[in-house]
Amino acid sequence: MAKNNDGPQNGGAIEQPDFEKAARLLKHDVKPAEEKVGEHAQVMSTAYKTIKKDCHVNPAAAKLAYKLSRQSEEKTDDYLRSLRGMLEALNVGITRDLVDEAEGAESAPIIPTVERTAPVLETIN
Repeated sequence: MAKNNDGPQNGGAIEQPDFEKAARLLKHDVKPAEEKVGEHAQVMSTAYKTIKKDCHVNPAAAKLAYKLSRQSEEKTDDYLRSLRGMLEALNVGITRDLVDEAEGAESAPIIPTVERTAPVLETIN
């Protein structure tokens, strides 16, 4: 059964488009935001190029590690456990490094373990 005022198909009012307001929003809100996004995207792009060329680190891996560093411990733990399980299931891993083998060094685990931080209790007045 139809509800009252749930659209023109049931006898409700037909809203007229406000093209002028939409144009103002595009010019005054969207355009400046797009310009700022473009500037910030350029800064980020330059940083990722530097990470790749100067630091010799895969930019996608750096981006993922940074994203994980900003998540809660619980979300990060869940993600990394799932990633590790999927890597094993798909038989994906790091191949043995001949230099490490020649030096007798053991390979580091793909996902390091860290100590959990102590929870911080908030004081409620």
